[in-house]
Amino acid sequence: MNGMKRILSIGLAAVLLSACGGSTSSTTGQADPTGPTGPTGSTGPTGATGPTGALATPASKGVVTAVGSLVVNGIRYDASAAQIKIDDNPGRPESELKVGMVVTVKGSKDDVAGTGHASEVEAHHVLRGKVDDKSGSLLRVGGHEVEVEHGTEFEDSVNKLGSVSKGERVRVHGHATATGGFRATRVEKEAGSSEDFEVKGFVSDLDRTTGKFTLKTSPDAASSYAVTVAAGTVIPAGVVNGSFVEVRASAAPVAGALTAVAVQLEDAKLGAEGSEVEVEGLVTSGTSAQFVVEGQTVATSVTTRWENGLPADLAVGVKVEAEGKLDAAGVLQATKVSFRANVRIQGAVSAVTSTSAREGTFQLLGLTVRTDAWTEWKSSGSGGSGGGTLDLTTIGAGPVEVRGIPGQNGEIIATRVEATKDDRLYLQGPVTSKDAATSRLVVLGLTIQAGTGTSYRDVAGTAVTQQAFFDLVVVPRTVVKARSRVPMSGTTFNTDEIEIEGSR
Repeated sequence: MNGMKRILSIGLAAVLLSACGGSTSSTTGQADPTGPTGPTGSTGPTGATGPTGALATPASKGVVTAVGSLVVNGIRYDASAAQIKIDDNPGRPESELKVGMVVTVKGSKDDVAGTGHASEVEAHHVLRGKVDDKSGSLLRVGGHEVEVEHGTEFEDSVNKLGSVSKGERVRVHGHATATGGFRATRVEKEAGSSEDFEVKGFVSDLDRTTGKFTLKTSPDAASSYAVTVAAGTVIPAGVVNGSFVEVRASAAPVAGALTAVAVQLEDAKLGAEGSEVEVEGLVTSGTSAQFVVEGQTVATSVTTRWENGLPADLAVGVKVEAEGKLDAAGVLQATKVSFRANVRIQGAVSAVTSTSAREGTFQLLGLTVRTDAWTEWKSSGSGGSGGGTLDLTTIGAGPVEVRGIPGQNGEIIATRVEATKDDRLYLQGPVTSKDAATSRLVVLGLTIQAGTGTSYRDVAGTAVTQQAFFDLVVVPRTVVKARSRVPMSGTTFNTDEIEIEGSR
């Protein structure tokens, strides 16, 4: 989280102001989440796998974005005295924490200062096995779909996805998707050629008599594994429907069937009732009133603050960060929901209107960009700012780069506006339609038109053919970035270079 955030109210202003009074720590309850589609029903987590007792330490679950000083969910933690556990191995040094790992941090934090002190840090991979297929921005690990995006971290930061080959073993960190796959935040290679396969998920349809259950990577995932435990394998006594477990097998699944040689119950609940928690991940089901992220049910109310978007902008597949307290049922009662941006546009500015120096709108690539008091402005010593303070009064004709999210009525909600000396046009966002025959894509309501001289690149930055590129684009999931050195032609963006950036 950074300090420049867009805060929108769906309640009365006075109620909103009172709701903004405190900051919270964060968690993601991975335990028995609830909601209309959750395995435990509307009553929330069973608590069988979570900690008990009063006043659990506040927790935050998210992706590591920097190490040295550990940064998770925008907070820079002092982890020098923390107990660190990585893949169930305790007592690990801080140096083994890597960018892209999904971790749970317990401790204290100051949202205003952006700093905290970690008492515990725990990291877990979500999938482990042999790469049996690789296509564009997708890996298949033991047949399990893994989405790779531009921000996915690899040990080889130059070749990235190109450094991973079929037949190699990998360990995947990431977020569960609605389809039952994972969106990778980090991919690590492992030595050896073992066929062993591991995956984490939620239990349903448990039948101890036959030693069978259903496993889903999120409680509401569209796909699942039919798990049968091997002879001599015991399902731990604490496992119930809704429990979060790791299943290990000596071979990859076959037609969705998995034979488990070990089932391990994971600590899936991050706090007791009243604990301050935060969770970052992909929305896998629900509506703005109640939804599921990383297996944690999140409920909102009229006092919930919405940052970088409106409640109507929440949809399955959108990345958000939710913050609040756990209730008695283990549901996160959100005081704040923040959207994560995947839109980037760059070009000249026109039609500036403002109600203050930072609040108003302007046109960029024919799109309406809306800013407010929480938009981050960066002069960068260039562009329309002339090296001074950049805002709506000094923005001039730009050019500027805008990062944000799609809002209602086709607007772009700006999370950041930055001056630049680069006069090229950029357009990045999720693809809403494609036509390979005419070499056209639609992004943010604009037509991206490729030509005979257009270069195409996949998510790893590797040059591909026009046909291969369009084959890789999945509507409406794929995010692309197009560049151009020629002006817009109405609503058409004539691109000379286009690249897959990942998934929305």
